Amino acid sequence: MKKKWLIISIVALIIVVAAIVVFLIFQNQSKIFSLESKYYNTGEKIEINTSELEELISDKESFVVFVSQDMCLASSNFEVVINDFLEEYPITIYEINYSELKESDLGDFLEHYPSFVIYKNGKMVDFLDANADEDIDYYKTKEGFKNWFTQYVNLAEVNKDNSLSNNNTNIDKEDAENENSAENDNDVEVTEESNTINLDYITKEEGKVNIYFFWGDGCPHCESEFAFFDSIESEYGDYYNLYTFETWKNEKNAELLKTFSDAMEVESRGVPYTIIGEEVFTGFSESMESDFINAIVEEKDKSFDVYFDKISFSN
Repeated sequence: MKKKWLIISIVALIIVVAAIVVFLIFQNQSKIFSLESKYYNTGEKIEINTSELEELISDKESFVVFVSQDMCLASSNFEVVINDFLEEYPITIYEINYSELKESDLGDFLEHYPSFVIYKNGKMVDFLDANADEDIDYYKTKEGFKNWFTQYVNLAEVNKDNSLSNNNTNIDKEDAENENSAENDNDVEVTEESNTINLDYITKEEGKVNIYFFWGDGCPHCESEFAFFDSIESEYGDYYNLYTFETWKNEKNAELLKTFSDAMEVESRGVPYTIIGEEVFTGFSESMESDFINAIVEEKDKSFDVYFDKISFSN
């Protein structure tokens, strides 16, 4: 008798587990939806403004939006991933600059960028958070991004031959405030006629390396770098002078970034961009902190300074 009940219990358990699995599969499939048909097999990014975004929402369209920021290294890197994704899955992706969103409901909701937002029938389904650990892998590779994207959006309408599944249309692919900071976010005078830059406040001290830190207001990686410099000030502050330049709102500082990056012969695709003596760092992360400290220690007694040796034409 006990054996019979044991068998019945096992069978019942199997049925319950199977039912749960079927339910979860159905639930997952039910949330996957298609974009508007016009967004398939296009392979393009279309820049829009806030009013155009609000119109799409008002029309209850199903669409996707890449939220970027000019001169943001993280945005530039993520755009490479998105472009790789579009090469294989040619859909339409709208792109909007984060600064455009400040007066919108989405701007109040999104605190970090770059981001990617998915809308279904005019309602936001999900978005990527550049400051969330669980979203990091989605930013790194095409496959990582696809894994997140296909949780919601159906890509089945994009055939391998780049034609719609319901017709034969071919696709044409379009190829810190810091105690030892010498100056913070100064307006820089750039005289085009004489090709000179007025940075008279910069000094060169023996036993100290000048650090030139170009950043953007609202850039999360830049905020982390400011916090890093604050954290090492007590131990290493006597080894450097920190000069910081905000580039997203200050056009002169943006021009200065190009001047410094050209002088160092290391391209700047965005911020944070940091020069420590002869060392250049693009981006910032916790894993780079030891490299920053090593550069400060190694460069403090060297004579090279990019401003005094390569940029200060008037001197």
